[in-house]
Amino acid sequence: MSNLSSELVAAFRGGATQRFTSDEEAGLAPVLMDIVARCEQAWPVAWLKPTDFAAHLGLHTPGGRPPAESLAALCCEDLYLALAAVEGHRAALEALDATALVPAGRAVRRVEDSNAFVDEVLQLTRLRLLVEQGTHAPRLKAYAGRGPLRRWAEAVALGVALSFKRRPERTSPLDDALIAAELGTQDPELELIRHRYRPAFRAAFAEALSALSPRDRNLLRLGLVQGLGVESLGAMHQVHASTVSRWMAKARDALLDSTREGLARRLALNTSQLDSLLRVLDGSLDVSIASLLKEG
Repeated sequence: MSNLSSELVAAFRGGATQRFTSDEEAGLAPVLMDIVARCEQAWPVAWLKPTDFAAHLGLHTPGGRPPAESLAALCCEDLYLALAAVEGHRAALEALDATALVPAGRAVRRVEDSNAFVDEVLQLTRLRLLVEQGTHAPRLKAYAGRGPLRRWAEAVALGVALSFKRRPERTSPLDDALIAAELGTQDPELELIRHRYRPAFRAAFAEALSALSPRDRNLLRLGLVQGLGVESLGAMHQVHASTVSRWMAKARDALLDSTREGLARRLALNTSQLDSLLRVLDGSLDVSIASLLKEG
């Protein structure tokens, strides 16, 4: 038995919850070597150390029959991809999107056929699959390879979609008094501007929001509506928290600039009036964005 095959068997045994006979272990070596070779050929890059993957296989191989037979029933290439994605390999994350999440998005459309809804559900699904939340490990670590990863991810995404669809804040009308309080002004002139031009602002805001990239739009939704911190968002996108902060600041500025342009097209306000209105909105923009985003 070669050094690598011996190491693979030892790693598999270390990850498994059952004990094996010497004959079973001897039969494992060529099986594990073949599985590792198949998985490395299935993806453009060998993302994982063979022994790490063997230990992961041991963890997820069901008992009750010889391990070689149990391994033959697993979707090993999908298990390889799932572990590589959880470990943060960028190419694996891209492959996860292409092979599992994009197909899951088509299933999500059966719940609501809206690009914004699908984008947000898939972002929440990525978060659930890849990011530790409190005491809960990333959900993708629980994938055991008993069926195709695509089907498993679809089931997770549909669960997220149905839960998100039922949220009362997605269908509750926005309270005008609440938004006025959130904007926090007592200036009668500006109050008049806001009430007079609120429909135009909302139209300009919706237009500006739709013009953002899906990533920026969902960063604002997840950060301002869901209350996720930059650390969690950074882990989801595999970037540093400071990068997420810059992305969010840029998205916020782009939203304000586009809203301003949209208002300028819609309203016959002079520069001073428009600046006054936007100062009020910008004074607590994060709060007003969060309130509007909750409307879906």
